[in-house]
Amino acid sequence: MKRVLVLILAIILAVGCGRGHVQLGGTVTYEDGTPLTFGSVIFSTETFMSSGNINPQGKYVMGSYHERDGLPKGTYAVHISGAVEEITIRGELSSYSLIDPKFASSGTSPLTCEIPAPRNTFDIVVPRNPKPKP
Repeated sequence: MKRVLVLILAIILAVGCGRGHVQLGGTVTYEDGTPLTFGSVIFSTETFMSSGNINPQGKYVMGSYHERDGLPKGTYAVHISGAVEEITIRGELSSYSLIDPKFASSGTSPLTCEIPAPRNTFDIVVPRNPKPKP
């Protein structure tokens, strides 16, 4: 009976890993080492896009079809989405990017990642965007 359970578990694991996805996560910090506390890390190619939510400690884990299921092998453009804050400037509600805006678009971000990455981590350091004066 024990052998049957081990065989069933091995088959389930083999089928679950059949997509060939690689687990990947990391930390997003500012240049001074403090974490970016929200937003999403986006990995994209011309035909595929995946995201991982940034938690309050700046950590993220990538998911493709399900949260945390990893990424297919390949070369990805990487950018950060949703790292914006709403503020009032001269009496009007406005939003601004917490990070240098070039990191917020796949067309301008200098970040790329080859999967599989060394140690299955991809840590990201971004410059702060100066807060506008009220």
